[in-house]
Amino acid sequence: MGLHDRDYYRETRSGGFGLDGLTPVLKFLLVANVAVFLLQIFWVREVRVSPLEMIRKYDPELDKLLTRSENGDQKARDTLKKKYPEFEKLTSDNDNDFFPPQRVSIVQEWFELDTNKVIRSGQVWRLLTCAFCHDRQAIWHILINMLCLFWFGGTMETMYGSREFLLFYLTAAVVSSLAFVGLDLYTGSSIPAVGASGAVMAVMMLYTMHFPYEVFCIFMVLRIEMRWLMLLYVLWDLHPVLLALSGDRMFTGIAHAAHLGGAAFGFLYAKYQWRLEPLGERLWPLRRTWKRRPNLRLAPETIPMPRPDYTPDAVDTILQKIADSGQASLTQDELDLLRQESERLKNRPRP
Repeated sequence: MGLHDRDYYRETRSGGFGLDGLTPVLKFLLVANVAVFLLQIFWVREVRVSPLEMIRKYDPELDKLLTRSENGDQKARDTLKKKYPEFEKLTSDNDNDFFPPQRVSIVQEWFELDTNKVIRSGQVWRLLTCAFCHDRQAIWHILINMLCLFWFGGTMETMYGSREFLLFYLTAAVVSSLAFVGLDLYTGSSIPAVGASGAVMAVMMLYTMHFPYEVFCIFMVLRIEMRWLMLLYVLWDLHPVLLALSGDRMFTGIAHAAHLGGAAFGFLYAKYQWRLEPLGERLWPLRRTWKRRPNLRLAPETIPMPRPDYTPDAVDTILQKIADSGQASLTQDELDLLRQESERLKNRPRP
C-alpha cells in the first residue's frame, strides 16, 4: 500500500496564513460560522419581552414549572405560587413599557436548538443548524470554538479526507444536539442552545485518539498531553450533567450535555473505526447519477516508476510510529524516507 493510498493520509495543505492554506471543509466551516455570526448581529428585530419571560430564560426550575403549568398541570401551578410568590404579579402585570424592547436575531430564532420546537413542532433542522450559531453578544464563544476547530480540524481532514470529515462533523453536531435534547426531556428544561462546541469536542476527541501523547501548551506556560487535557474537559462537563440528573438546579449557561455527546461520538468513531462515507452513499443512491460526466483526457505515456531502495514494511513502521507518538518522534532518516516515498508516489503516472 502506497503512502498516499492509506486511509489516514491525504494530500497535506499548503502553507500560508490565509484561507488559501486551509483544507477545503475546514475553510467552509470557518467561513460558514463567521457568516452566520455576522447575520446574527445585523439581521435582527425588536421585541418586547415580559419580565416573566426574562426570568424564565435564566431559571430552569421556573421554566420547567411554567411549561408543565401551561400543559394543564395544576400541581405545577400550585408549586409555582408556593416557591415563587411573585409569580401572580408577574403574570398579571401587562404594563411592560418600562422594559425596553430587546433586539433578537432572526437567524438565531430559526437556527437555535429549542427542545420544545424540535419535539412538538417537528423542527428537526435545529439539531444541525444550531451548530452554526453562537452567542451574538459574546465574541469569545465563537472565537474559542473556531480556534479549536482550526487547530485540530485540518489534521483530521487531512487524515480522513474532506467528504468523510464533513460527514463526521455534521453527524457529531446532530449527536451532540440529541444529547442536549435528551437531558432537557429528562429534566423538563426548555432553554434554547447555540454553538458548535459539541461538534468541535468530537473533533478534539478524535484528534486525541490518534495523538494521545502530543503535548499541548496552554497560555504558553502549562504543558499537558492531549489525553489528560481531554479528560479534564470531560470531567468538567460531566459534573453539572450529573447534578442535573440527580435533580439539582444547575444553570451554567453552557450546554454540557452537548459537549459530552460530541466527545462520546468522537471516541466511538475512532475506537471502532467507523466510516460514514459508505453509509452516505447507500442512503443517497442517486448521488452518482447527478455527477457531471468527466472530461475525456489523453492517457499519459507510461513511465516506469523507479524502485525504492527500501521495503514497504519500513514505511508502515514509520507511519505506525507517527500514529502512536506523533511526527515529532521521527528521526531525520525516517523523515527523509517518508519524503522520498511521498515524492515517488506523487510523480507516478496517473490513469
